[in-house]
Amino acid sequence: MMNLLLLAPDIQEAILFLPRTNGHRAAIRERHIRPIAAVLNWRKQRRMWEDLVGSRDSGTGDPTCRSSG
Repeated sequence: MMNLLLLAPDIQEAILFLPRTNGHRAAIRERHIRPIAAVLNWRKQRRMWEDLVGSRDSGTGDPTCRSSG
């Protein structure tokens, strides 16, 4: 959990303002964010975050199911 402090400040803010789930399963889970926090370069983190958020918006349901290319 402490590694989340290594995220770029704008990503931390975006996470803080994610909508509540009201008991439903969260669209973005901590396990999805761990690989982003492991990257020290904030520019790369931002790209990874955009990929994660984009995959959630595209309706795939799983950020690991992105098309390669």
